[in-house]
Amino acid sequence: MGRNLHFSQCVQQDQRLIMSVAMERAFHVLQLPTEELADWLEQEIEQNPVLDLPYSSAKEFDPSFAPSKPSLYDHLLFEIAIHFTTEEEKEIARYFAGSLNSKGMLTLSAEEIKGKEEVLNIFQRMEPKGVGARSVQEALLIQLEEKSHSLAYSLVSNHYHDLLHLRLQKIAKEMNLSLSKVKAIIHKQIRPLNPFPASSYQDEPNPILTADVTIHNEENIWSIEVNDSTLPPIQIHPYYLNALEEKELKKDEIALIRRHLAAGKWLIRIIDRRKKTLQEIATYLLKRERDYFEGIASAPTPLTMKEVAKALSLSESTITRAIANKALATPRGLLTFRSFFDHGLRSIKGEVSSKEAKDLLLKLIKQEAVPLSDEALSKQLLSRGIQCARRTVTKYRKELKIGSASQRKLWKP
Repeated sequence: MGRNLHFSQCVQQDQRLIMSVAMERAFHVLQLPTEELADWLEQEIEQNPVLDLPYSSAKEFDPSFAPSKPSLYDHLLFEIAIHFTTEEEKEIARYFAGSLNSKGMLTLSAEEIKGKEEVLNIFQRMEPKGVGARSVQEALLIQLEEKSHSLAYSLVSNHYHDLLHLRLQKIAKEMNLSLSKVKAIIHKQIRPLNPFPASSYQDEPNPILTADVTIHNEENIWSIEVNDSTLPPIQIHPYYLNALEEKELKKDEIALIRRHLAAGKWLIRIIDRRKKTLQEIATYLLKRERDYFEGIASAPTPLTMKEVAKALSLSESTITRAIANKALATPRGLLTFRSFFDHGLRSIKGEVSSKEAKDLLLKLIKQEAVPLSDEALSKQLLSRGIQCARRTVTKYRKELKIGSASQRKLWKP
């Protein structure tokens, strides 16, 4: 009885491992933009003898076609497997990995991170250390935390704004250090740090953006087309199917063919699932953004991963992966999927886009009698029904290329 129980447990563990690997492959396929998926598929087909490319121009598989260095996402999947134990934690970590910008910074809002802080804390300390930080300051502090009592940590933690503006005399005075000591700390301990954790994965120029999905409007009839015309067609080679039916093979040969057949069918299935997921997301975008696509609205309605995931009965991490690095051809031009997922801001009327908040911020600054601090501007926005934290005001002000209150004072008559 005990032996049977042990055998059953081993089988269950093997099944879970197989499913885990299969799911990782499915997530990888979902994440890839169309052009990269085409190259990846050709490699997979070449390595599986039961799959066939029904055109003669298929290139011979050459290891040089494989990227010499894994993508940031692929690298993080490896790191996640090392640093997390439960599947729930791994799922959250993969969600974070799919929500990074090109510099390795996390793009999720505080609301989307809520309840996931412990996983994020571990995630940010994987390699490259600081990945998933929400600001350059946080990325630097994570890299310095092993020396949390050091002068370098204190400088970045307490004098970061002055550091950005190279107000070294002020830093030296407030830290009670000589100017030469401050310069030495910056040169020897802070400058070697990586402010953008993903920079080492950005050696190659960004690929030309091509549409993964197209939204058409012809004679007021809307249609959605997932671009799979560049993907190599996948089919099971009839030779192997016939060989199985003839039953003249040895047991180990049959087992090998069946294993490759299962892998091939799974590959076909996850490609179809990717297409279906993109189709569903694009359909939902068309439904929500119809006024924008028709030119009635000047900006798209801000969406969240949570909203779309709930509407489509999918997980947030699936939505995050599906829209990563993908573009949508629309009547308004070629747009990234990500551009529709402006996390927005809370208001008494619901959610407003960052564009609306920036427009109001610009209006407030133009009307100010005395230059207001970012904290005061945050309160002004709140009095008008928009919840916008001070740090967000600072971010928007910089994006609008507007100086700080002290800088604006210099230009006041």
